[in-house]
Amino acid sequence: MEKRKIKILVLSKQNKYSEKYISSLSEFFDVHFNSDPNNLNQTIKRLEPQWVFALHWGYKIEKSIYLNYNCVSFHTGNLPDDRGGSPIQNQIINGKLISMVNAIKIDEPIDSGDIYLSEQISLQGSIADIFELIIPICIDFTKKIILDGIKPKPQIGKSNTYKRKKNNELVLKSISSIYDQIRMLDGLDYPKSYINLGGYIFEFSRAKLDGENIIADVKISKK
Repeated sequence: MEKRKIKILVLSKQNKYSEKYISSLSEFFDVHFNSDPNNLNQTIKRLEPQWVFALHWGYKIEKSIYLNYNCVSFHTGNLPDDRGGSPIQNQIINGKLISMVNAIKIDEPIDSGDIYLSEQISLQGSIADIFELIIPICIDFTKKIILDGIKPKPQIGKSNTYKRKKNNELVLKSISSIYDQIRMLDGLDYPKSYINLGGYIFEFSRAKLDGENIIADVKISKK
């Protein structure tokens, strides 16, 4: 008789990165997917998964869930220093070029849980480029946590919690700062960086530094 695969539930927004994550894991596990936070309780009760993994999720997971199921989230930051919302964007704004992808046990307060695994990545390039680095690491971490029985270890050190970045209007400080603001929102479901000028909205993407200049695509629409 064939051994039953371990059942995992992936919480994520629907995009090419979550699809790659799920596709890569389906060979090893019985993978289920949920993109709607409003259906989470019903989905959990119906599936009774052995593991729950949150990938670019962005919604609170209730205590009744993470206390009763093995719940893991992926967070990019030098923990415990880079907890909270919009961690990649906040690190880029603060001039960081290197960070860590972490698989952490979901707990309260946010991003305070014990760490299963961490791996260093570059924060250069667009947010889409950065996610191309993150996803293979998340796939590898998921397999190791379940198949190798990795045990999480507590975070050590003083913590800092970022506030989620809500305003994507460009702050015109310097060429390098403008470039960072464009690239850190260029990809996934993030709204593009923009400026509001003369009744028109200028949205920027595909930014490249060319000496002291920025070359980028611009979408112009009437406000």
